[in-house]
Amino acid sequence: MEHWFQRIFLIAKSLILVSFLGQAHWALAEKEKETAGDTSKINTEYFDIGVFTGVINIEDFTSELVTGISATFNANENYFVQFNYLQADASLSSFEESQGQLFSGSDRTFSHFDFLVGYNLFQGEHFFSDTTAKLSSLYLVTGVGDTEFGGEGSFTYTIGMGYQVNLQREIILKLDFRDYIYKTNLIGEDKSTHNTQLSVGLTYSF
Repeated sequence: MEHWFQRIFLIAKSLILVSFLGQAHWALAEKEKETAGDTSKINTEYFDIGVFTGVINIEDFTSELVTGISATFNANENYFVQFNYLQADASLSSFEESQGQLFSGSDRTFSHFDFLVGYNLFQGEHFFSDTTAKLSSLYLVTGVGDTEFGGEGSFTYTIGMGYQVNLQREIILKLDFRDYIYKTNLIGEDKSTHNTQLSVGLTYSF
């Protein structure tokens, strides 16, 4: 029952967030239209969407290839909010190889989504050569989400950090670390797990 209350709270929070993003984007666009003398110079690149892939370490199980999608709203030059969804298929762990398989089928798919708040800690330029500099940023993120694995649905806390470089005005390369923290009893005891992920991604700004 507690888990369902957490899910309802998360869905309600998500709807409020979507409403806020829409209103914020409209307000920012209107403000720039009022202040910019040349409409061709208006910056409307508040959103970026993208894909990522990497390796996730599922605690007590295995390290697996992970793929996912992300969507980000940049509220200003310092803060942003982000939605992420990812999946990974877990192979047999050493525990299961010795004691027997714990679950099978779709339950072996590790799926996770979260809503994060991010802060650009350091912003500057990355120099690929003596004459080429690209905008870059080191950032921190934290938030909440939900993880499905082994037939369990777990309310999840996410923390992490990342580094991004603008390859072009609209194309951004991102390197990310995440830690997904939730409680589970898949191996017979209630415990808090840390499931770490390293990934690389590309996003498109608009």
